[in-house]
Amino acid sequence: MRSTACLLLLSVSTCVLCHNVFYGSRSSDMKLISRQKVEYNAIPWKKRVKFHTYEDPYRRAIRSILCYDYLHSEASVNITDGGLGSDHFTLRLKSQRSYGLDYAIEVYA
Repeated sequence: MRSTACLLLLSVSTCVLCHNVFYGSRSSDMKLISRQKVEYNAIPWKKRVKFHTYEDPYRRAIRSILCYDYLHSEASVNITDGGLGSDHFTLRLKSQRSYGLDYAIEVYA
């Protein structure tokens, strides 16, 4: 019984530590217009900052941005320019100290 409770607590804490970021909402009428992978190597004792820019060539309005963290780190993602309702955006990705960045970024219109 005690091991089952510990296992359950461990699995719940693992799900909570996932740091995927979603801007907007996703519905069935949305279309995936871009999927890009962003990777940046780690440097010991340093935080890494990378700016990722996307501009839609057909000038469609962006309705949703999904950022999946493959490293499950405590990196942060912020929109610094454009964003939802615009045809472009710039993301600022900042890694945890001594970690790299490994994200998949999906854009829906």
